Amino acid sequence: MEKVIILTGASRGIGRAAALMLAKENIVVMASRDINALIELKKEIGASGGKSEALPCDVAKENEVKKMIEDTIQKFGRIDVLINNAGFGIFKRADKFSLEEVENLFRVNLFGVFLCVKYTAPYMIEKKNGQIINISSVAGLNGFKGGSAYSATKFALNGYSESLREDLKEFGIAVSLVCPGGVNTGFGGAVADGKISRDFLLEPEDVARTIKYLVDESETANAKMIELKPRRRKEFR
Repeated sequence: MEKVIILTGASRGIGRAAALMLAKENIVVMASRDINALIELKKEIGASGGKSEALPCDVAKENEVKKMIEDTIQKFGRIDVLINNAGFGIFKRADKFSLEEVENLFRVNLFGVFLCVKYTAPYMIEKKNGQIINISSVAGLNGFKGGSAYSATKFALNGYSESLREDLKEFGIAVSLVCPGGVNTGFGGAVADGKISRDFLLEPEDVARTIKYLVDESETANAKMIELKPRRRKEFR
């Protein structure tokens, strides 16, 4: 059955790969601050026979999230899946962060998820059906050097997701976490700065396949969390 999927952070990296994969069988509402990149991606999806919609949205801004959700409901009448993928990282020694940097990390990586859920969940509750997939990180399971602020946001996201599942399970709504290891996207400069080993890296499509598995999951199942670790890349074996 074709699902209406909201995907944040869709313009690049994991989000872009997931949009291309999911739009083959579903309607993907792609949200990002970079509307030009979304428009080009929408053209690419359309050329291959997929279905998508491009909506500008900064998940850190409540009015933009609210409008994005309302526009989706107005156009498609429902939201079957919410994929909270938008996020970013800043990596440095703990005492080198400014308060503004840490606040901005939390605004996007945690509060952005909260806002998307706040305005999506009522529609899912009304229909007693839906899925929420939060893209976290292994940094939400284990800390690492230079990752204090980023890990804090992901540990918080994991805790939020655990409680969210308990809040929504009585309505038949699934809540899942995906915790990938390092991904070959140059995310936050982490690869370039040596925070992530180059010989152990996932590809964005690896994470996209995991997301698709969850989207296609049975109505009677809810995978709680998937930790996705990279195998050593062929060129380094």
